[in-house]
Amino acid sequence: MDRDAVVQAMRAALGAAVGEPRALPVDDLFVSVELTALRAAVELLQNEFDIWHLSTVTGLDDGEQLLLHYHFWQGSGLTLSVSLPYERAEAPTLSDLIEVAGFYEREVAEMLGVTFVGNADLRPLLLPDDWDEGPPLRRHVDGQGGQ
Repeated sequence: MDRDAVVQAMRAALGAAVGEPRALPVDDLFVSVELTALRAAVELLQNEFDIWHLSTVTGLDDGEQLLLHYHFWQGSGLTLSVSLPYERAEAPTLSDLIEVAGFYEREVAEMLGVTFVGNADLRPLLLPDDWDEGPPLRRHVDGQGGQ
């Protein structure tokens, strides 16, 4: 994958919605993308660069916001990173573009309380049926959650 070409194409198509990329020592490039441009960025990866392999979606609570990392792979890594404010923890589903995204979205929804708009299957995946303590990987959810 020519990651420089991918970033240039994303910037040409999405403008200021694409942040400054940063290389990681594990052959991965992180690119921040505004939430409103996420689907367009993924469609660009698919249609212009034939990048379809979504390895996983990871989410984390950094204490100020929620972060979603969409990890793509094609000979090397390219991760699209979006941020969500606590008060509006919603992201568009990618499950209609990449079927396996639905599975990863279920995990992030359960662990961090993110709603993936358009994903019709956000049933619990990992937690016991009687779990009522809020998303366990959130630093705070009305006094609940982990840490």
